[in-house]
Amino acid sequence: MSFLWPSRDDQLCELLDASRRGDRRAFRALYLELYDPVARFVARRVGRREDAEDLVARAFHKLLERLGEFDRRKGTPRMFVLSMARNLVIDHLRAARQEAPIDDLAGVLADEAGTPLDALVRGEELRAVRAALLELGAEAREVLVLRYGDGLKHQEIADLLGIRADAAKQRASRALRELKARIEARDEEEAAGEARAEGVSDAGL
Repeated sequence: MSFLWPSRDDQLCELLDASRRGDRRAFRALYLELYDPVARFVARRVGRREDAEDLVARAFHKLLERLGEFDRRKGTPRMFVLSMARNLVIDHLRAARQEAPIDDLAGVLADEAGTPLDALVRGEELRAVRAALLELGAEAREVLVLRYGDGLKHQEIADLLGIRADAAKQRASRALRELKARIEARDEEEAAGEARAEGVSDAGL
């Protein structure tokens, strides 16, 4: 007799398999299980609520259309639908000639207590973090949000981006180091500016 309970991913796979066989109740349950992570993923990247809701609906429509393409050896049902959501977000932002909103991104990163990024952000003003994020490339910003905002593991990021897990880990570490370096450089520049201003003021006296 086995005392091992199926993991959540196993349960989602079973629901997806049943959905693929035409079980509508199974797809409804799959939708309810995956809705929140997909909705949060999209909302962090799309400013307008109406646009975000539309993209979430389209992601699940694509999931329904592509149930037969799922291969559990290549990832989980959650990553399968998140990859569709990510592609829809990318297309949406390109069409609107926009990027993911930096203000929302900085706030998301600041809220992730207990992460290496949390310690950095808590000690800085969000204004400085937003400015440093703007200076990062899109790839670095994305991997920071995937890792610390969406809470994805390195393997999950790798599955989503189509890269190796060690490459995903390296990208996240490099992006974090770059963000920290940019914030520290800004702090040093501001301190030097204040020192120069004080020197001018003293000289005027």
